[in-house]
Amino acid sequence: MVFSRSARARRISLKIAADGRVRVVVPLQADLGQAREFVDSKRDWIARHLETCQKRLQVSAGMAGAWAELDIDEAAQKIYRRVQELARRFNFSFGRVTIRNQKTRWGSCSANNNLSLNIKLALLDEELMDLVLVHELLHTEIRNHGPLFRARMEELIPGAARLDQRLKDFSGLLLLPWPPVAEPRPSPAEPD
Repeated sequence: MVFSRSARARRISLKIAADGRVRVVVPLQADLGQAREFVDSKRDWIARHLETCQKRLQVSAGMAGAWAELDIDEAAQKIYRRVQELARRFNFSFGRVTIRNQKTRWGSCSANNNLSLNIKLALLDEELMDLVLVHELLHTEIRNHGPLFRARMEELIPGAARLDQRLKDFSGLLLLPWPPVAEPRPSPAEPD
């Protein structure tokens, strides 16, 4: 557990990273005794969230083999084709598409409607990949995650809120290292 001071913080808060690291953000005017008391009062909450992180990390560990076997070029083409199909189906327009390995998010949309998508989307089933792609495409029209955005997501992808919860189970995938490391394979037999 790391305690860190912040000039921007207005209250003591806890942040738990996908890898299970716990960070306590402490405003400059608060003393560390207050922060320790706050952490003590949140022990059960922390334990529950750490258990969730552990489960998510186990899911990603189970998919490490698929990550190691992933053909990066083929995966990028798959994602690009799918974003084009969804944009046509739902009448969205976007700028450039960049596909790369991101460590903290599945995708993002810039102010110029350029999409940045995570190569690891190719490891998800189509339903979850579509959720992320439509989410980023919708940001070309609605820049926030307010009620209008959530309602429109539900129109485009019925059950989007439920799928978003399911997507969180795969957040540990974001932590897999780049480049993917394949298990050593035996070399093909030499012809006689």
